[in-house]
Amino acid sequence: MKIIWVLNNIKKSKDFYSKLYTLITLASVRLWKRFYPNDITTLYCDELTLETFKQVDILKYWDKVELYIPSKKIDHKIFWAAGKLEILAQQDEPVFIVDNDLHIFKPIKDYLEKGVSYVHNLELGKGYYPGYVDPFVRRLSYKPRWKNDSVNVSLLHLPDVSFAKLYANKSIELMEEFSAMDVPHSQYLIFAEQLLLSHLFDVHKIDYKSIVSTYWDCNEWEWGEDHEKGIWPLTESGMFIKHYGPLKGFIMQSKADQNYEKEYKHLVNCINLPNLDLTAIEKP
Repeated sequence: MKIIWVLNNIKKSKDFYSKLYTLITLASVRLWKRFYPNDITTLYCDELTLETFKQVDILKYWDKVELYIPSKKIDHKIFWAAGKLEILAQQDEPVFIVDNDLHIFKPIKDYLEKGVSYVHNLELGKGYYPGYVDPFVRRLSYKPRWKNDSVNVSLLHLPDVSFAKLYANKSIELMEEFSAMDVPHSQYLIFAEQLLLSHLFDVHKIDYKSIVSTYWDCNEWEWGEDHEKGIWPLTESGMFIKHYGPLKGFIMQSKADQNYEKEYKHLVNCINLPNLDLTAIEKP
């Protein structure tokens, strides 16, 4: 099976990279390959990422590396995840799309049901996502009555290729329209990427589940109650999978019970490459 990572340097500068984020990205593919050596791991990236990763000699840890050149009129500083949707729209087979900061610690595919779509976790978006009364949302060409339910797609598997293409193309369409409106922040990204997918699951009656069976409350910025539509509650999921998300910023600053040195050592152990040299990446 094809497993996809997408990394687009939206700053177009070298200070986009750091040793920590590079280790997290490398650990993501290394851990996946540990459990699924026959999967075809593929990195889609821009030219500067290609050059930087070549310099530190880590491109070889993906089976394939493809140059990603944005082809749509999208503001990538706001819609920084647009590349994932552009790449998904091009796929003619079922794939997994894995965020660069998502790690697996056990063979999680063994727990997935055939033919079912999977996301990382379900989200409660009331009070957080822009809704149907939002002035930018009201200007979209697609005008359903939006709900607040959403899904986190740090791990995404859509086995129905036609639905995956439909979703990816509609998401790109929303991002293009929002970009033309000069929307002010990335809540419109997660609207176009995550809330849209939840909406389309319902409209097209797609059978889907989450890996983590605990709701994330976006407005309260905390984990909430458990539900029956996932595999493991948050308290157990850490043995199988981890999505860093906002934790990366706390780790960089050793804040909120996070410790940079401890996490750095953990990542080095996960990667298990004694000769790895990241000195060409200056940022900690």
